[in-house]
This record gives sequence, C-alpha cells and structure tokens, in this order.
Amino acid sequence: MPQILNCSEHANDDEVHYLTTLLLYHLVERCGGQLQFSVQDVQQIRENLSTKMVQIQLGNDVKLRIIDRVPELQ
Repeated sequence: MPQILNCSEHANDDEVHYLTTLLLYHLVERCGGQLQFSVQDVQQIRENLSTKMVQIQLGNDVKLRIIDRVPELQ
C-alpha cells in the first residue's frame, strides 16, 4: 500500500507528494525548526496508523485532518 493515497480529482500523484513535502516543511518551521520523536512515539504512531489516516483536502486552502481508516485500506 502506498504511503500517500491520492483520491483527488484536482491533483496528480506528483503534485500530492510535492505538497506533502511542503506541508512537512511548514509544520517543522511552525514548531521552531525542529521536531523530535522517540522510538516509543514512532511505535505509537505506527499503531495508530493501522486504524487512522491523514486526509488532505485541497481547495483554496489545504486542510489536514485525522480520520478513521476506511476498511478496505486497513
């Protein structure tokens, strides 16, 4: 399964991957230029990703939200 699932009718996969990089940069910048994760944090995130996923909504604004993973993607 790909790490990023593009369901957008308005952006191709390359645009979504580029946008993801920009969003990651923006997040790190807003957090003071550094984010740090422990091994335990990564394990917890991996566990959460078995039932949750991040949805990116593209429009005039870009919106991110955590949603329940649809059954066919579990």
